Amino acid sequence: MKSNWRRRIDISVNGLIKRTLYWGNDYLHGKKVRRFYEDLEAVLSDKITGLPIQQGHLDDLLKHASEYSSYYKHYSGCRLEQFPVVNKTILNEHYSEVCVPIEKIPGQEGDKVHIQKTSGSTGTPFAIPQDTRKRNRRIAELKYFNEQVGFKSHEMLGQCRIWTKWQSKSKWQSFKENIIPINISKVDDETIAMLMETVKKHKIVALRAYASWYDALVKYMDDGKGDPKDLSTVKVCVSSSEALNEETREKMKSIAGIPIVEAYADEEAGMLAQQRIGDNNYYLNHSGYVFEFLKLDSDEKAEPGELARIVITDLFNYAFPLIRYDTGDTAVYATGNEQSHGWNYISKLYGRRLDLVYNTSGQPVHPMNFARILKNLQGIVQWQFIQKSEKEYLIKLNADKNLSVENTLKEIKAVLGDGANVNVEFVDEIPVLASGKRKPVVCEWKK
Repeated sequence: MKSNWRRRIDISVNGLIKRTLYWGNDYLHGKKVRRFYEDLEAVLSDKITGLPIQQGHLDDLLKHASEYSSYYKHYSGCRLEQFPVVNKTILNEHYSEVCVPIEKIPGQEGDKVHIQKTSGSTGTPFAIPQDTRKRNRRIAELKYFNEQVGFKSHEMLGQCRIWTKWQSKSKWQSFKENIIPINISKVDDETIAMLMETVKKHKIVALRAYASWYDALVKYMDDGKGDPKDLSTVKVCVSSSEALNEETREKMKSIAGIPIVEAYADEEAGMLAQQRIGDNNYYLNHSGYVFEFLKLDSDEKAEPGELARIVITDLFNYAFPLIRYDTGDTAVYATGNEQSHGWNYISKLYGRRLDLVYNTSGQPVHPMNFARILKNLQGIVQWQFIQKSEKEYLIKLNADKNLSVENTLKEIKAVLGDGANVNVEFVDEIPVLASGKRKPVVCEWKK
């Protein structure tokens, strides 16, 4: 029998009430989210019945794009394989051509589209329009994949991230959604203690955080600084944005009895794949996307077991079609089996590990701070943040040479602390690693 402190709360009255109200309201407004949730269930539960549904979504998207996106007008009647492979740089260069006029977006009815800005964690910022149907689809995806790991909609979630003036939650949003925003911009003992106290106070059921932040949380408990009992209400931790250290997963389970699963998602599209508890494979969201795995040095199809580029087609963004979009990530995929319900899945995902940098007091600062700030500076093609020494920092920008960075430097210096000497260098290109990826945050200071 589990000890009292390791028992998980299976039923949350608060969550049940808010979940019931949410789905009731969705029903009264035409099941705008529920229909997408049911589509996810129908496609992902069985490839035999799901493949025709996916193909129908793809046919509709390609027809829409070739009719209303001037960038794709020459591809009318073409198969997916005949469309070009694109990336952030190409889409930024042809931004206005890819965009679909608002009056041609189904279900938009004149409403403004949502502009989703990426964090720039690859060093290449990107702002992508998303129509209302796509936003509802993203909500359905989150609810579906959360339930796959035992976390029901509207149970108490601790959302651990870099919360900024550009991205925050009001008290009303937090109450309505049962989401507690936890700012983890600093990676220090004080912040970790605050997080554990917040979990205990609000009886948080699930945590969602950057992978490297779980490293710090586990070390904090392993060093005897925090009591794992404070996390006793947490059923599952979801890791995102960075590659998870496998030792961290194992220690979280042994110290606190909590599983960590990795979610593979990006801000420009949505939920792409997720692990299951006790299963380190990544099960792909074939309901919302068509996945291609292409060779590293060409656009030819890679074989199962071969390291490959991940290329996606978003089946539901009708405002800005993402067709054969190279995510910049690499993976090894495997052919479908019983666990994946016949669909191909990822057996190994090669995500990014970002360097920690330190403020002028010697405290570690999470690298996503800089991505959150720099994504709001218009005109940047690529960026890289480097810590050169204790108080010396450098930002390399591939951007308009006349770009004003004064306000941005104020934001960055506020993160780094008093005495931070931050220089800006304009460059023509940010170099890539041997893997073909850019490392956006680098620490050269040997602390």
